[in-house]
Amino acid sequence: MPRCTVGQEPERAPAVGTGSFAIAPQFESAGTFSEGLAAVQTGEDEYGKWGYIDKTGKFAIEPEFDAAEAFSEGLAAVRVGDDKTGKWGYIDEAGKMVIAPRWDHAGAFARGLAIVRMGDLLTGKERVIDTKGNLVTDLAGDVVTSCANGLTLVGVTVGWNDQGVNRRYRFVDAAKKPATSAAYDDALCFTEGLAVVRIGEGDTARWGFIDAAGDFVLRAQWGGADAFVDGMATVALAGTVTPVWGAIDRSGQTVIPMEFAEPLVFHEGMAVVSGTAHAWVSDEAGRTSIATVTRYGFINKTGSRPFGEQWQAVFPFAQGLAAVQAGEDATGKWGYVDTQGRYAVQPQFEEAQPFAEGLAAVRVRAEKTSKWGYIRR
Repeated sequence: MPRCTVGQEPERAPAVGTGSFAIAPQFESAGTFSEGLAAVQTGEDEYGKWGYIDKTGKFAIEPEFDAAEAFSEGLAAVRVGDDKTGKWGYIDEAGKMVIAPRWDHAGAFARGLAIVRMGDLLTGKERVIDTKGNLVTDLAGDVVTSCANGLTLVGVTVGWNDQGVNRRYRFVDAAKKPATSAAYDDALCFTEGLAVVRIGEGDTARWGFIDAAGDFVLRAQWGGADAFVDGMATVALAGTVTPVWGAIDRSGQTVIPMEFAEPLVFHEGMAVVSGTAHAWVSDEAGRTSIATVTRYGFINKTGSRPFGEQWQAVFPFAQGLAAVQAGEDATGKWGYVDTQGRYAVQPQFEEAQPFAEGLAAVRVRAEKTSKWGYIRR
């Protein structure tokens, strides 16, 4: 399929099949399936309650919560009360509250630990708890992240700048002792043996990659960077007014040129990219004209864009399919394409989420209402 270029109408992917509903549209809102359950909302808008259904659409946990997140390691964060005064706790897969609601934020469990926060986003303190709700760290940090390699990333607020809160980050070991000698202006957890860290602020800020000893393997030279995944990391050129992104390998060599407006985050071998094109658009009165619009597509790890940028919006690939929106803002419909750019599910939904565990949540409009259901992979 040819790449979309300026002055050329985007080519639509050909149809090859359709999807079918596994769970009929009936919910006010719906999350993705995780560990066999999905959080769904019933009732009227903000007054509705959240519960969890199984893959037959039956409630495994009755709707009684004011907000609910996906299950992870047998536990799910739920909120009791409104978004201003309510508190978060955790339930098990039987719906029993096993960690009482007392947090203003509660993250998903990973490797037996979860990050919770008491207070608001800027001034609150984050801590790490175990599956019993016990604090497993008393690190004096405003931001605490448990990394997969056994280290903990701690960020301590040191002041404010024109971009908001200013923190210094350090990695510590299980004994709460510094694992690296230096502190950084920003950092992400280790992946594939390397951690991306930032030195400096504002226009002089540079990102690089360190090993577990804190030594720079790739010097701080980029204007932006993200963690390594499958031997590749997305980085941005330094010194540009707006970020220009590409990708490097573990030696620091550029493998995808720096020419993209967004970070190249790969999922199942494909990353979302955008491009501009001329297209026919309609106003509220039905008048049409040619305008420059942003369209989205995908790039593979060789740097090729096999089916161009032709969609109004897209989600990353999941289970071999990606949710894409075809058409214009107001009237565009969502469907799903495979890694060849062919429609596996034709555009027909008002909204759509990525597939998980063989099912995807989609919203369907019927007369004056719209409801969420789930389609099969």
